[in-house]
Amino acid sequence: MKIKKIDLMWFRGAADAVSLQSDCKSMVVYGQNGSGKSSFVDAFEYALRNGKIGHLAHEYSGKHQEKAIINTHRPKSARAEVRIQFENGAELKAEIGANGALALSGAGGVAIKTWDYARTVLRQDEVAHFIQDTKGNKYSVLLPLLGLGRMEVAAENLRQLARSVETESKLEEIQRIVNDGEVRRKDSFGGATDEKICEKIETLHKRYVASSTNDPLTQCTELETALDAKIAQYSGDQRRHLALRAAAEVSLKTCVDQVRSTNSKLAAAVEPLIAEKLSVLQSARAYSAKLGKEGSVNCPACGRPVATKAFLSHVDSERKKLQESVTIFQDWKTALGSLCDAVKSVRSSLARPEVKEWRDDPSNAQLSKHLAWLNGFDADAIRVSCAEEELKAIEDKFLPLVDTAGLVSKTAPAEVTQLSVDKKLVDAAKTLLKAREREPALARLRDLVAFVKSIEEGVREEIRARSQTMVEEISEDIEKMWSIFHPGEGIERVHLYIPEDTDKAIDIALKFYGVEQDSPRLTLSEGYRNSLGLCIFLAMAKSGASGDQPLFLDDVVVSLDRNHRGMIVELLEKEFSDRQVIIFTHDREWYTELRQQLDEKKWIFRALLPYSSPEVGIRWSHKTTTFGDARAQLEERPDSAGNDARKIMDVELALIAERLHVAVPYMRGDKNDRRMAHDFLGKLIADGKKCFQKRSGKDYVSNPDAIEALDAADRLIVSTANRASHSFDVVGPESAKLIDNCERALESFKCSSCGRNVWFADAEGSEWVQCQCGELRWRYGKA
Repeated sequence: MKIKKIDLMWFRGAADAVSLQSDCKSMVVYGQNGSGKSSFVDAFEYALRNGKIGHLAHEYSGKHQEKAIINTHRPKSARAEVRIQFENGAELKAEIGANGALALSGAGGVAIKTWDYARTVLRQDEVAHFIQDTKGNKYSVLLPLLGLGRMEVAAENLRQLARSVETESKLEEIQRIVNDGEVRRKDSFGGATDEKICEKIETLHKRYVASSTNDPLTQCTELETALDAKIAQYSGDQRRHLALRAAAEVSLKTCVDQVRSTNSKLAAAVEPLIAEKLSVLQSARAYSAKLGKEGSVNCPACGRPVATKAFLSHVDSERKKLQESVTIFQDWKTALGSLCDAVKSVRSSLARPEVKEWRDDPSNAQLSKHLAWLNGFDADAIRVSCAEEELKAIEDKFLPLVDTAGLVSKTAPAEVTQLSVDKKLVDAAKTLLKAREREPALARLRDLVAFVKSIEEGVREEIRARSQTMVEEISEDIEKMWSIFHPGEGIERVHLYIPEDTDKAIDIALKFYGVEQDSPRLTLSEGYRNSLGLCIFLAMAKSGASGDQPLFLDDVVVSLDRNHRGMIVELLEKEFSDRQVIIFTHDREWYTELRQQLDEKKWIFRALLPYSSPEVGIRWSHKTTTFGDARAQLEERPDSAGNDARKIMDVELALIAERLHVAVPYMRGDKNDRRMAHDFLGKLIADGKKCFQKRSGKDYVSNPDAIEALDAADRLIVSTANRASHSFDVVGPESAKLIDNCERALESFKCSSCGRNVWFADAEGSEWVQCQCGELRWRYGKA
């Protein structure tokens, strides 16, 4: 649905009501930097995005951006407001409170509810940003525009759900308990089966406990109570021997060796296999969907040719290798956990009160340093990683403590030694039995996590398949638009692509003079990257939006040179003739070119006056030309005003001469493109005496008024304008007269009846042009 007008009141640069009146046509708006052009774009974004403007979202704009969107000099009695009126008469009204609170009303809000900002508005700073961004951020930007945003949200929610299940269920903790049980079983019972272990516990239960029970875990609990009661009856020496024996029986050296071994396996096997997993699994997904039944395909992981029929089994083989790496990783985590528990056990045993006398013995002075280091050691950090340097320190500092405790505890009575052995067996058995109880829950949790991850994988597969198809379609439009921008150049095959080595990524590739490039950042200049960004935006706008959704282009040609900038007209006419396009530019020369090249039946041209103050706000010029820029300088810089008037005439007259087929003398080199207003005026005046005509009844006669206006402007350009360009010796009235006469000269080419320029339409033959009503004509065939 096309926009009829946008009204602003005390919003951004606007003061009292100012309207961008497009009447549902396309529009070009010119204004110097700071004249308020972007306020209209901001107003549209503000309404479209429910009170938010992206480039104003920062810490200084206020909670509701009220410090940025409300005119700083708004009177207390005035209200800030935006109104957008649409083609069907619907209106969207946005009232802004003093605190920035937004109140939306009107049927127009429903009309634009489905519009995408990224398909509708392109600003100067957004042109190159997409090109420079990471492929992950490109993916985030484009996915909603591809219509897959909700699927990505679903996939991300599934990923978060899997993580929540793991976290809330304490899956890793349960796994550690199960692994610890297995380690304790091997350490205390060797290869004994669960039945043999239960028989051993039952035997110990009969020895130490009077009651009878058949449940092994209950037996362990009762045994712990009985053994603790027996220990409580021991003397201090016996309890000290028991504590030292407990420290001596910790398999610290075995744990260190196990971590060292798994560290080596991890370095040798796991890292390469993880890289292999990324290449095989990601690429296999993209390949398998496209494979036929015959022929062969090169495996994306190993590069070997594999028969199509055997490809999936080949992938399964690679998955088994991956499973081996997962197993090694789990063994490594288990070894780290065992070492952590071992260090804690040694510290706990040697910290008991009954060991204090041994700790304080002067003969153990060297061990005191090791004990101090043990007490300050962060054992939990081992569960994350433990490098060789830390393992060596544990061996040097802790093993002497364990060895000394073993030597001292050898003199313990046999009863105490046996009790220590039995207590260790009971502890190990209880840990194992508790782990056995957790195994069914662990299996269910792992199945649940795997199920959720498989659904996420399925969603991502669908996203990848759909996005691949859409990206290929959009890339056709990008390449077509690029060829319009850069015809006959050595940069081709510009397209989006989805990297095969990772999810959630989109990037841009091209062929640069025959060489394939994975990114435009490698070879393209800033101007070329900007034109590429414009092509991508326009291709996305074309692909997903309906034909009546407008396009706002806000100063998007800043870094484009004149030749490439001129191609935008052809691009808009070929690809967006049915769309309302509103262009904002501060480039005076380009604005003039657009006025000359675009069809006035479909396009409206307006110019803004330079900004004066917040109280005055945004102001339109009553002319479509840009002489308002010159007039704004009359008071303070009359020389600059005169110089600007001359520059405007240089551009305007060059385009007029081209439209009227004015033949100018050939000049050597680039002087052809450097003719100035006087050069064109002289030829226009000379030819115009025979070629420029106006209707008188049924006949055409010469147009002396127009020739006089051109001649007056030429005399002032030679005198006043040239003096203004080369000196400061110009006063305000002189420059004002120059500007008025230049405007009058340009106005002479416009018909007072139909309001169209004399070159508006070809007449019956190929030798003249005329205005729409035929009141004015230029017979270039008579020149």
